[in-house]
Amino acid sequence: MAKVICLEGITGAGKTTQARKVEEYLTEKNYGYLIINEKHYSPFKEVVLNWHNNGANQTFSKKDVLRFAKARAETHKEHFYPLLDEKDYLIFDRSLYTSGVYQSNDELSCAEIVEINLEEGAIKPERGAIFLCSPKLAIERIGKRRLQQSKYTIPSINETLEEISKRRELYIQLLKSHLEFHLIDSGRTEEEIFEELKIRLNL
Repeated sequence: MAKVICLEGITGAGKTTQARKVEEYLTEKNYGYLIINEKHYSPFKEVVLNWHNNGANQTFSKKDVLRFAKARAETHKEHFYPLLDEKDYLIFDRSLYTSGVYQSNDELSCAEIVEINLEEGAIKPERGAIFLCSPKLAIERIGKRRLQQSKYTIPSINETLEEISKRRELYIQLLKSHLEFHLIDSGRTEEEIFEELKIRLNL
């Protein structure tokens, strides 16, 4: 049975960089694994694209949350559930917990959104890492990334200091209610972060 792990964190925390390092490490160790970015798989992919096409800065209604949750569950059933008996690791580069953090508002809390996703049938990670750094450092990293990627020129509403600070607090709340998650201070070097990550996730 595959170990299911999620990598979460604020934008600019270095999460995807660490996902690549995990990929390199597991390859060297000859483990069977899949690094999963749900946005690359249908039907979740289409729901995300439709959301962005309609204006991604809008507030999520309960109907929106349910649509995302149903698409996620269907995507998991089609693409990932069959791999649970085939792989050693399934590693989500963001998962249903990120939906909880970024879709929450006055109508639905982060915890309620997570529960909706689980009730619909999404795979529940057995452990995870939440990468956090100072909001100012996150903004600096986002700026550098934008300069390196010509297709990534316009900041989203989630890339302001105010929004990053707000989402950071929601991730901290997740840590308090989910003992299977580990806080990873991502204000350090990539190697320092990865060494701790290996220990925390028992890779």
